[in-house]
Amino acid sequence: MLRRLDLVFCVDLTGSMGGLIASARAHIGRILDALKTELGDDLRVGLVGYRDHSDGPKLLQVESLTTDVEKVRKAINDAKVDGGGDAPEAVFAGLLRCLELPWAQGSYRVVILIGDAPPHSVGAPGDSYRVDPTGLTLDDVANRMETEGLFVHALSLSPNDQVMESSFRRLSISTGGTYSDATSPDAAMRIVETVTQQFLKDLDFDRRLLERLQQGVDVPEPKHDDDIVPTRDEVVAKLLSVPVQEVWGGMMRLRRRRLFS
Repeated sequence: MLRRLDLVFCVDLTGSMGGLIASARAHIGRILDALKTELGDDLRVGLVGYRDHSDGPKLLQVESLTTDVEKVRKAINDAKVDGGGDAPEAVFAGLLRCLELPWAQGSYRVVILIGDAPPHSVGAPGDSYRVDPTGLTLDDVANRMETEGLFVHALSLSPNDQVMESSFRRLSISTGGTYSDATSPDAAMRIVETVTQQFLKDLDFDRRLLERLQQGVDVPEPKHDDDIVPTRDEVVAKLLSVPVQEVWGGMMRLRRRRLFS
């Protein structure tokens, strides 16, 4: 269970994303193969593509979580970029569909969100919707992702769009993920490759951390009233030879995965 990674790519598939999809077709195989080599059947991958609400039945394209990475590679290869109306896109609809996927109990649940336009109802110029058609706000969606233990790593292909940056940051940082921006599709895929390699490091560290915690941690008692003694997390950090911030991050992941209380 400790090595389980459920990874979903949530990607804008409107017309302006053609360059990103072309780059993904060129690079995604190497990225998935690297993860598969390390994790085997402990890796499940999925794809949720979103467009805009004006696109009707073409709003979403979904390949559910599967151990067969070839299905996801094929879904990306077959993905068609089209549609879209006003500047914002149906980001919330895509993320809500991610929530509905069959996430494995105890898995490290990750969504990589990639787009070049912000969600509706966050103040973007030219937005046709005062309220997002899902009825949810940015905070609603971010809170739901966090509650379900999903870590959102958001990647913007519009680095000069302040509205997009603020909304994608809210969705990512608040869920324990990261925010990045890229000036080209190839740069975006290099970021994706770096981020996915970090997931392997996280899984390895969380295994070591849980083993250490299960063995018990002796925290020294103060001998005098003015003694400063280390916290449990500081003791664990010293035992594992890592900064205490890494222990905090690992503890958050283990709790969100419900592997440690």
